[in-house]
Amino acid sequence: MDDEQARNKAVIESHARALDAGDVEAFAATHAADGVNHAPAPFDLTEWPAQGKPFGPKEARETFAYIRSFSPDLRVEVEELLADGDQVVAWLRMTGTAPGGRRVDFRHAQRFRLRDGLIVEHWAVRDDLRAMVQAGAVTPPGPPR
Repeated sequence: MDDEQARNKAVIESHARALDAGDVEAFAATHAADGVNHAPAPFDLTEWPAQGKPFGPKEARETFAYIRSFSPDLRVEVEELLADGDQVVAWLRMTGTAPGGRRVDFRHAQRFRLRDGLIVEHWAVRDDLRAMVQAGAVTPPGPPR
């Protein structure tokens, strides 16, 4: 692994640690002002442009507030980080208590592109459905198989 990849992995580790610790300013500080998000939030049915939406520090703070409002005691564990060039993929485990007191335990795969030690692009594949079922926000159509 080269120095850029090691530095980029450290930034994503800091990003996850900030979310875990509830530190909104440290979370926002990992985002470049011209950052772009390619991952709509759960239940976001708005028009989503192919080039993504702005995701600088301001939008990162808004995302942080949304995530932490769902589970104020959210814990974030980095299970794996893979770096290639200017990109890092993170496999994250998230646990916490949803509104109503139900426990949630789910995972996300998130891909980041970094420049000069800051996140400039973000993509995600999240297990939002599992989290919503565990939280009681969504009822499955039948018994688990």
